[in-house]
Amino acid sequence: MQDVKGRWSIPKGHVESGETLEQTAIREIGEETGLVNIKIIDKLDKLHFFYRMEGKLIFMTTFVFLIESTDLKEVLMPEKSEGIVDVSWFDEQAGLRAIEYKATKVLLEEGAKRVKKAYGIQ
Repeated sequence: MQDVKGRWSIPKGHVESGETLEQTAIREIGEETGLVNIKIIDKLDKLHFFYRMEGKLIFMTTFVFLIESTDLKEVLMPEKSEGIVDVSWFDEQAGLRAIEYKATKVLLEEGAKRVKKAYGIQ
């Protein structure tokens, strides 16, 4: 997903009361991208980072999952009210070029490695 500053990243958000991390991932991806026909394949890792909100520095931990879209014809729809201006599919190399944050790139590489292994791709 692309934010208003033109940065590409991955969907993320806050855990709501009573949700598991997996439920949060599915919900947030749906809200931010419009995708609902998805399933979790594996947990990749977690990211730690700081961001500013209303002048305050906030520390956040994001748990990242490898997700499979089960309907490739599903329409991507950015959640504009959250400052998401675009969502798009990328192949591995284009995704690595687009992602700005190094830690996210590392997880993208790990996810691609696991997919290739699962499907016997070199």
